[in-house]
Amino acid sequence: MRGLILVFVIMLTYPGSELNAQKAETVPGSWIDHVGIGGNLGLRFGDVTYIEVSPIAGYRLGPFLMPGIGGSYRYYNDRFSSQGISLWGASAWVRAYPLPMVFAYAEHEELYGAFDYNFPGRKYFIGTNFVGGGYSQEMGGASTYVMVLFALNQDFYGIYQNPVIRVGFMLGGNAE
Repeated sequence: MRGLILVFVIMLTYPGSELNAQKAETVPGSWIDHVGIGGNLGLRFGDVTYIEVSPIAGYRLGPFLMPGIGGSYRYYNDRFSSQGISLWGASAWVRAYPLPMVFAYAEHEELYGAFDYNFPGRKYFIGTNFVGGGYSQEMGGASTYVMVLFALNQDFYGIYQNPVIRVGFMLGGNAE
């Protein structure tokens, strides 16, 4: 948790010194021009069935910073298990853009579900902190992105293996 706080502090203090060296910019447009919505979808079928729907929404505060929230639903089942696992979750994240298309990223995600096949009725909350970065390519009013993230906290029920690679899209939020 200390590492995540340190990343946020660095990301929040860095733009002040960098933007002072550049011409001060204001982001034009109405508030709706600053809102971005999108997310990612995941599908896999065969011996393992995996379905993921993860919408996100963010608000561009300026040319450098975009905080946001997200939701997630994941379904996992392999052909050797007697039942599937459904996971529900939410996240809070922030992107910091030192360059127009390159961003640093930090996120805290909470997932809820039955993570253990041995105790299918027992459900847990599992929190994961991510840090990493990504590249975003704009196409009109939309953009696609790819991120490479690292889960900072791994425990017995952790579902991530580092690095975590995400590919997604966002509509709006590109007002600069």
